[in-house]
Amino acid sequence: MSSRTATLRRYLGSGLVEVGLALMLVVIDAIGFRPGDGAVAAILLSILTCAGAAFTAWYPRIGAVITCVGFTGLAWLPNGLVGTSLYAPMIVILSCAWHEKFWTASATTLWGYLISLWLSFRNATAAAEQIQAIIVWIGFYSLPWLIGLALRNTQLYERRRLATRAEAQRREIAAELHDNVTHDLSAIVTQATAAQNALNRGDADVDPAKVLADIASRGSRTATYLHNLMTLMRVAETSSAPASFSRELQDGTERLATAGFELEIYTDHDVDALPSAISDALGKITREALNNMEQYGDPAEPAETTVSAGEHRIAVAFRNATSQEEHAGPRQDGLGIVGMRERAEAIGGTLETRLSDGYWSVTVSIPITRVGDQIS
Repeated sequence: MSSRTATLRRYLGSGLVEVGLALMLVVIDAIGFRPGDGAVAAILLSILTCAGAAFTAWYPRIGAVITCVGFTGLAWLPNGLVGTSLYAPMIVILSCAWHEKFWTASATTLWGYLISLWLSFRNATAAAEQIQAIIVWIGFYSLPWLIGLALRNTQLYERRRLATRAEAQRREIAAELHDNVTHDLSAIVTQATAAQNALNRGDADVDPAKVLADIASRGSRTATYLHNLMTLMRVAETSSAPASFSRELQDGTERLATAGFELEIYTDHDVDALPSAISDALGKITREALNNMEQYGDPAEPAETTVSAGEHRIAVAFRNATSQEEHAGPRQDGLGIVGMRERAEAIGGTLETRLSDGYWSVTVSIPITRVGDQIS
C-alpha cells in the first residue's frame, strides 16, 4: 500500500467525511439564509443538527442524539425555513453503518424516516402523494446504509489483506530462519565442538584450517541470510529472494560430499528449464530436505534424489539412511517438515514423508502443464 493511499485512508478514518458533509449542509443553509421570523432559530437548529452529524465520527451515540434533537426542532418550523439540514441524519446513518454501530444507525434511520414522513404528510394533499413520500424516503434512507456498508466491507477487505500479508511474511521469516540460519548455526557448533575434541585428543587427521574455513563460510552465509531477513521485515514484502532448484541441488550435493555423503541424483528432465515459481518452491524444499539429510542421515549409506516429470505432475523424492535409532529422521510435525509442506501446498502440490526399514524419504509432487519438453 502506497504512502498516498495510507494517508488518504487515515484522513477518511479521522472524521473528515462526516465533518465535510455536515459542513457542506450548513454552508448551503447559510447561503440561503434570509432574515425574518424564525430564520435565526432555523439557522441555529441547522448548525446544531449538522454539528451532531459531524460529532458522530468520534461519539456515535451522542452525535446521533444531538442530530435527532436538532432535526426534530427543524420539523416544527414552517416549511420555508427547513433547508438541507433535513438530510443530516443520513450522515449519521452512513457513519454508524461504516463503523459498525448498527443499533445507533437503525435508531437514527427509524426516527429520521418517521419525522421525514410527517413533514411530507403535512404538505400532502392526496393519498398518492403520501404513497410517493413513503417510497421516496425509503430510497433516501437506504442510500447511506448502502454507502456505509460498502465502505465497511472495503475496510474489512483491507484488514484481511493486511492480515494475510503479515501471516505470509511471518511464515516466510520462520521458514528462512529454520531452513538456513538454524541449520548453519547448528553445523558451526557441531564442527567447532568436534574440532576441539579432536585437537584435545591430538588427532592428526583433523585439519584445523579446513574446519575454520568451513565455519567461516557458514558464518558468512548466515550473516547474509540475516541481512535478507532484516530487509524482508523492513520493506514488508512477503517473499524472500527466489531459490533455484538446480542450484540448490548442486550446493546440497557439494555440502553433503564435504560431510562424507555420496548423493546420487537421477532426473528425466532438465531442472534448469523449470518455471520460476516451481523452481523456487522446489529449491527451498530441496535445501531443507538436504539439510535434514546431512543432520540425521548416515553418511556410510548411499543417499539419492530422484526427479521425474510426467504429463501432469513433477515429483521429487529424497531418500537416505538414518543415523540414529532413537531419533531416526526429522519429526513429522517439526518446523522443517511443516515448512516444506506449506511451500508445496502454496503452489498446489503435496508433500509426503515416510520412515521405513531405517530409511527416511520425502516426496514432493507439484502439478504442471507439459507440452513436449516444456513445463509450465
